[in-house]
Amino acid sequence: MYGPSILNENTRIVVIGATGREASQVVRESEALFPGLILAGVTPGKGGVTIEPEVPIFNTIKEAQAAHSALNLALIYVPPASVKDAVLEAIDAGLKTVFVITEHTPIRDAASIYRAASEAGVKVVGGTSLGCFVPGVGRIGAIGGKDPSGALGEGNVVVISKSGGLTVTTAEMLKRRGHGVYFAMGMGGDVIAGTTYGDMMEELEADPNCSALVMLGEVGGTYEEQAAEMVAAGKFTKPLAAFVGGEFQEDQEGVAFGHAGAVVERGKGKASDKKRLLAAAGSNVRVARYYHNLVDCIEELGVKPNLADSVASQVPPKYSTI
Repeated sequence: MYGPSILNENTRIVVIGATGREASQVVRESEALFPGLILAGVTPGKGGVTIEPEVPIFNTIKEAQAAHSALNLALIYVPPASVKDAVLEAIDAGLKTVFVITEHTPIRDAASIYRAASEAGVKVVGGTSLGCFVPGVGRIGAIGGKDPSGALGEGNVVVISKSGGLTVTTAEMLKRRGHGVYFAMGMGGDVIAGTTYGDMMEELEADPNCSALVMLGEVGGTYEEQAAEMVAAGKFTKPLAAFVGGEFQEDQEGVAFGHAGAVVERGKGKASDKKRLLAAAGSNVRVARYYHNLVDCIEELGVKPNLADSVASQVPPKYSTI
């Protein structure tokens, strides 16, 4: 099996809320890139219609399973108030991976989802995830746009970020320096994350297809600190380059910037503290002072470019400013 547990050659997707404007566009674009990856959609009351070219819509997940027994991943595109019901339906149907794209899921609902998923052994990514991309295998969600291959070359570096946009931008920066990715994932920046850096690091440590990890963090929460603890405990030994944004916010406690979870409260979640802990965690870690230094950090740790069209370390800007 090639690919991480969350997206590999055996993954088959059902899209919940598939007939919505954003979801239906994702279905069409993803099927154009990877035909047969999305087998079905679910929108209550709209069973029997089809999203072109040939993705059938059902009223429930179990109806979709009756027609497509290979379904094993749910992609959630429903309004915030409906996310909890959608995820619980997916868990009840026996699906083992769920991506929540929806923003602004109520915190109480997110807590209920986390508890139910943990009890059932289900991996939930998100909310506010942009999805995941594995070159040559498939895509979940809208990550990378209509043609992800433009930014994500095939290789062995993993990129994980709370920001979907930064996930793609970082993968493109790596590609321009000759480094392809094994996979790239936007895990979302909500207060309660279904899947954390630490969760993925445990799997990546044992995955021979991963040679290094690039991690992009931000203020708020303690997920970056947990990652540092894993490295310090010897549970992640592969090269790790990290950047944590938001030091400017440290004198503005209680104010959220960007993601719902990007807020410093009670003196916790500061970017400077996260950087310090990661830098001290182990010799396999480099913390970038500036975002554009991430590739330098990876190369300092001995990771070699794998793409033939790599360029020098001094990369000219892609876009000029006036």
